[in-house]
Order: sequence, then structure tokens, then C-alpha cells
Amino acid sequence: MRGLSTAVIAMILVISTIALMLGVLALYSSYLSNESYSIFSQSDIIGLSKLVQFQISTLAFYGISPAYKYFNVSYLIWVSSPTKTVTLVIFNATTTPPNLLTYTLPPSNVKSGLFKSQQKGYVSLQSFTLNSNVYSPTGDLIGVINAKAYNISSNTTYILSSIIKPSNIIVIWVLYNYQGKWYRLAWTYTAPISQGLGVYVLTNSGVYGSSNPSNAIPPHYVTSQTGIMFGLWFKVLNSQVYALISNLTINTVNNNNVSFIVYIKNGGLYLNISKNGVVANTTTILQNLNQGAWYFLNISFGAQVNQGQKNPFVNISVYSANQKLLNSVSITQNQLSFTSLNGYLTRVKFGSSLLAISISQAFVVSLQSKNGITPFYNVSQTVLKNGYYYNNTNSLEQIIANAKNQLYSIIYWYFVWPYSNSPPPSIPAIMWYWPSGKASLATAYVYPVGQNTYAIA
Repeated sequence: MRGLSTAVIAMILVISTIALMLGVLALYSSYLSNESYSIFSQSDIIGLSKLVQFQISTLAFYGISPAYKYFNVSYLIWVSSPTKTVTLVIFNATTTPPNLLTYTLPPSNVKSGLFKSQQKGYVSLQSFTLNSNVYSPTGDLIGVINAKAYNISSNTTYILSSIIKPSNIIVIWVLYNYQGKWYRLAWTYTAPISQGLGVYVLTNSGVYGSSNPSNAIPPHYVTSQTGIMFGLWFKVLNSQVYALISNLTINTVNNNNVSFIVYIKNGGLYLNISKNGVVANTTTILQNLNQGAWYFLNISFGAQVNQGQKNPFVNISVYSANQKLLNSVSITQNQLSFTSLNGYLTRVKFGSSLLAISISQAFVVSLQSKNGITPFYNVSQTVLKNGYYYNNTNSLEQIIANAKNQLYSIIYWYFVWPYSNSPPPSIPAIMWYWPSGKASLATAYVYPVGQNTYAIA
């Protein structure tokens, strides 16, 4: 048999050497992956912490109705670590400077969870309660925690879900247990509101007029000398410009057009009352508006809402978001150039194109008799108490349904729209009213002429 050539022998030796090296490397890698936990020293914890990496997806969320005070948010998260597994602690915290978050400890009641995608859908990961001291990689005590924790695999994608307030941030700790002590290898946070968390609210509306309620049976849009009340929730975006908040116009029985025009200017809140386009009275409601703050405004007038005064006049109140009365102003009949507001509501307009304010909801309630004073004021108290995002549709319908021969009508605008869907170009007002001679409550919808515009609150 002829001997192998030198070149062939050399090639066999090279291939054998490479195969041997690959085999040794595979064995070594397998050994490291299974035994690396036991070879760390205290100093290695610091090096390990520097190798931990996070990836967090963009935000997915929806508001929880009817109040929209809480939001269910979700992220895809991925944690890379040289170890096969790590432990996560996830919790919500109030928005605060990042340097103060270093020593912010998780609470025991956490509204967050981790999920993993499987063929049958999303499966919740099993959690456990971690009650222990937690140390930094250098061995300094961070604090004692009693929190929900999850063991996860490195380099695997999970779904983080949490119920938060708009002011919350989500904090994620990566922990590792070495020789019975828990070390926080790394931590990060995400601020959902920075990605637009919130809901759409109105900034500028079309004109809602008496000529376009759908299938309304007269009388409708009625106001009365007995009493009428107008209220709304609004947020200040820019108080230094002149911008309309609302314009409510009544056509009285003596053929006067009386307008109640609420606006902001130079940081203040004002009301103009005009008759046939001529200003009859200007009233300062509040001198210093806070940018970014929500306010509830209430305007009422009529013989039965004049707090014992002989002549009808106008009452104006403004409240903060926490329902604190900030100011109350009254306008007597002597300050006005008209004596009657009995007639029909003919025009309502909200907001302006300047993006200076946003409006979440508004209402108009008309009093029929003095026996209706309680439900009359319940409308305003309900909208104030429930807050600026709460959908009061069911509550207000119940009020007027139980107020036959007491209230004429309630008109309600709800301008809050979930962020997950783009708002429609127009949102109708809903009107509940008691038609003359009818035994049952009637409902109609009023659409604006012109499109509405919105901003993310």
C-alpha cells in the first residue's frame, strides 16, 4: 500500500487539531455555563454587575375607565446576564429624580406582573416573596425588602404588565444570590408618561347649536328663569395668552342673545356676560392660574338659585382638582343690562385653536321647579366629586330619570377618548329631557358644526 503524501498527512493533523480544540472548547463552555455560580468571589460580583444589560420595548397601554385615573401598561423586557438565571423585582414609584431612586425600596403591595409567551397564550410567571437584606455589588446595604420577586432566564423575552397612575414610574431590579446574600446587580426604570401616557381630551370644538339635535322633541335646550347651571372641567396648558374656554349663548323670550364667555388672559380666569354682542359685565374669577393644573368651573343663575336674594343674579365658583373651593363670585341683577334669561340655549362652543386649554367634560342642567333644587345641585356635585376624567353619563341619566317635573333637561359633553384609538372628528353631546305632555324621559344627540381637535393629557 502506497504511503500517504506529506500534504495529506499534514491536512489530517490540522483537521484533527481543530476538531480537538472545538471539542475542548465545547466541554469548557458547558462546564462554565453549569458551574459558573460556584466560581464567583465577592469581587466578581462587581464585574458581573457591569455585564448586565436591559432592553425595554416601546409602551403599550390603555386607560381604565370610567375615571381614567389608572392605566394598564405593558412592555416587552429582555435581560442579559452571564448567569443562567437572575431574579427580578418590579415595582411602581412616584416620579422622582433618578439619583433618588437608587435607595427607593419596593413596597410589599405591587400591582405588576411578568408573563411569558407560549403556544397556548401568555402564562403568568410564578412569583415568590423575597424578605431579605439587599446589598450593592460592593457590599453596601441598600435596604431590607419584603417584595414580590420572579426568577427568570437570561436572554429571554418577557412581558411586563403593571397598573399605574400617570405620575408613576416603573422600577426594575436585577438581583443575584451569592452565598446566601442578595445583591442588586443592576436596576433601571421607565417613565410611561414620557411616551405619551394619557388620554385624548378636547382643545377646540365645533359649534353645538339648537338647530342640530337629532330627533329632539320640543321643548328642548330650554333654560328657565327658575334656574340653569353650566359647569366644566378644564386644564391650563398656556395661561399667558388670550384664549376662549367656553361660550354659551341663550336666546331669551324677549329676543336678546345673552352670552356667557369664559376665557383666560395674562394668567387669569375671566367671565364676560354680553347682550347682543355688547359686553354687559366682566368678572375676574381667579387671578392666578397654575400651568398644567385642572380646574372645575360652575356658573348658575335664576330665581331659585339666588341664595335668598330677591333679584336673579349669577353665581360663579371655581375649584381645584382636589375639590377645594378656590373662589366664589356673585353678580347682581343691577350689574347687568337685562332682567330675564328665560329662553333657549342656542349655541355652545369650547376651546380655541391656540392649544391653551383642554376640556374633559361639561354639562348644562335646567331647573323646572323649586322641588328640583336637590337634583339640580347633584349634577354639579357629581361631576366635581368624580374628577375630571370620570365618565358621568350613567350617573347623570339616573339623576334626571328620577327628577320628573323637577328638571327640564341635562346636556352632557364627555370629551375623553382612549389613547389607544384616535378620537373621531366630532363627539356629540347627549341630551336627556322631559318633553311636554310626555310620560317618559327622552334622549337626543347634538353634533357640532365643525371638527373637534384634541391633545394628549
